[in-house]
Amino acid sequence: MNADPPSDIARADRAADQRQFFFMAMTLGGALSLAISSQAVLLLGINAVSLRGTDASPFVDLIIRVTINLCGVAIAVLSATRARLISRTGFVRIALLVGCAGFAAACRAAAQIIVGIYASVTLALADAAIATLLMSVTFVFALQSVGSRRRARESERARLAQAAQATAALAALQDEELHVRREIADTLHGTLQGRVVMLQADLREVASGLDGLQRSRIDRIRAELDALRENELRAVSATLYPEGIDRGVVAALRALVSRIPAAIDASFVVVPAGADPDLDLARRLALVRVAEEGVSNALRHGLAARIDTVLHVGIDEVTLSVRDDGVGVDPAAVPSGLRRLTDRLEGLGGRLALTPTDPGAELVARVRRG
Repeated sequence: MNADPPSDIARADRAADQRQFFFMAMTLGGALSLAISSQAVLLLGINAVSLRGTDASPFVDLIIRVTINLCGVAIAVLSATRARLISRTGFVRIALLVGCAGFAAACRAAAQIIVGIYASVTLALADAAIATLLMSVTFVFALQSVGSRRRARESERARLAQAAQATAALAALQDEELHVRREIADTLHGTLQGRVVMLQADLREVASGLDGLQRSRIDRIRAELDALRENELRAVSATLYPEGIDRGVVAALRALVSRIPAAIDASFVVVPAGADPDLDLARRLALVRVAEEGVSNALRHGLAARIDTVLHVGIDEVTLSVRDDGVGVDPAAVPSGLRRLTDRLEGLGGRLALTPTDPGAELVARVRRG
């Protein structure tokens, strides 16, 4: 049975690991070659004999040695890359590592004999053994670098995957919350209000057969039930699932502002005019909750006479501002509602700020459109 072909990500990872190995092996091997050649020529004063049988100058000898050493490093690294050393494990990796290093050392020793760096094969072979060891150590360091890169990459991907799972779980919880809210709101708006209407009809029928004080009392109860249905039940339903939220955030905010008492000078503006951002339900609901909190605080605590609500629709971000002309922000107040809204917006990648103005206060929420 054939193995599945590697994915694009796996191929990209392998190519990146191969580049990392090549860079580290060439860098370490090149630095080591330069150090060894400089030590042999400049510190120890060991000169090679040129092809013409005369001693080469120290500078020429250094160039020859560095060139041969770098060629040996290149042969070793290319051989290891060709043999896919980074993909091997266990004994196979060790055998290939030593084999590539030994092959490169043999080529280097042959070149050294040809140009006259060593007069005897014995010295060249001894040097090749040392070169094999040094190149093997270089490979080990390069492989360690690749391994560290792989572990860091896998750790980052695991972190991102965990964050994505947490985000998906949060989105699922928010969807479930919205579903429950809508179900309860529909029940209040439909079933419960329908029961209240039927009770009112029953009371009207009962009252039709009564006279005087008892009829007036039942009529009063019917009026209270009607007020309860029109005001309390509708308000609770709107709190759970705001009116117009399914049609968009603009419709929901417009419905909210329309419920502000007529004694308050209230306005709602969309900038630019006619814009209606395509937000998901969670972000729409969060912005409406911010507007409700801003209006509620302005009326209950701020004693405001004017409330201006502005929805600014940007290219990447939507900003909602609720500003009033009330008494301002109380520094001693504990903003429990704002804290919950702040956590909710931050979970959606947004932010919330309450700042004092002259007069009053301004509550500003920002969420990304995506």
